[in-house]
Amino acid sequence: MALDKQRKIKREMEYQKTNIKRIPFSIQISEYEALKEQADSVPMNTFIKKALNAYTGQEIFKV
Repeated sequence: MALDKQRKIKREMEYQKTNIKRIPFSIQISEYEALKEQADSVPMNTFIKKALNAYTGQEIFKV
């Protein structure tokens, strides 16, 4: 069982290395709290992606 879990973790890490690009995004705590209030129960990542879609006028992110 532990070997299967290790393999899964390794596959996920390889996938992220080749397919995911992280973007550093630093904001003041007060700004984060204001965004979180607006986001309500929506995860912050989803909220930001929707906002970027609205800003660009394109559906770049499938959310």
